[in-house]
Amino acid sequence: QHLFFTCPVARVIWRCVGVVLGTEMCPNSYWQYFVWCHAFFPAGQKYYTVGLAAACWAIWLARNRATFGKKQIKTPFEIVFSLCSFLLYWAGLQQEEGAKELRSGAE
Repeated sequence: QHLFFTCPVARVIWRCVGVVLGTEMCPNSYWQYFVWCHAFFPAGQKYYTVGLAAACWAIWLARNRATFGKKQIKTPFEIVFSLCSFLLYWAGLQQEEGAKELRSGAE
């Protein structure tokens, strides 16, 4: 939970996502993430899991680059950009309507 939700870098990532959703609140756990999404993005239930996967994957990769590659994170927005690029890439794997919605959310 700490790496993905409560470490300072993760908090910045979730705050950025929250701004897009129109809230200053951010989740502290996986469970809170789904409650948070339902409260601020009720029409997007089919995207909750892919959004979580993109955020966690972007955070995980940045952490591994910092830990094992000794490449420090210059700004948390690098992670936000990675998150969005994953969503854009994965949008190409969706059927037409889902792809448009996912792409729109990532942009």
